[in-house]
Amino acid sequence: MRVILALLAATIPAVAMAGWIDKSGKNLPDTQDRKAVGDFGAQVVLVADDQRMFELWGTPSKTVNIQTIDKVSVNGQVNAFVVFSGCKPGKTGNCDVTAKFKVFQPNGKIYADTPPMEIWQAKRPPPGKSLELGVQYLKVVIEPTDLLGKYVVNTQVRDNVSGVVLELSSPFQAGMSK
Repeated sequence: MRVILALLAATIPAVAMAGWIDKSGKNLPDTQDRKAVGDFGAQVVLVADDQRMFELWGTPSKTVNIQTIDKVSVNGQVNAFVVFSGCKPGKTGNCDVTAKFKVFQPNGKIYADTPPMEIWQAKRPPPGKSLELGVQYLKVVIEPTDLLGKYVVNTQVRDNVSGVVLELSSPFQAGMSK
């Protein structure tokens, strides 16, 4: 097992609009991987290529089209990013958002359990309803000795100023490459 906590080299604001709405502007309901309480919303996004995620996120556009994954082969990686909006600024005008990741392996045992990681701390809130990519993310590499089958990434995203906690979950299948 190899689990890597990663830090974005640069914080790059996206021009995507928040509020969990579809392309036609209709509100989207909460799902296991995407939830909102009041103005604060977060989504856990699983991608294969973290560098491609940075590249896409850093390209100015109205939307960011991300290729998510739900399968990984042995020696492959899954990168779990948090995308959020609407964090509440504290007295200094800055947000304080953290996330804890817990990954469960196919037998239900804990594969990885992180301490709170920075999503957005000591930074101004994203402007308006724009989405922001969390500063730190989780990288999981499936080793040849790891179990194959369904893994689940549970992510607890906390706005430490407002006290709102969002419990997110996203599964992925680890298997042999074909």
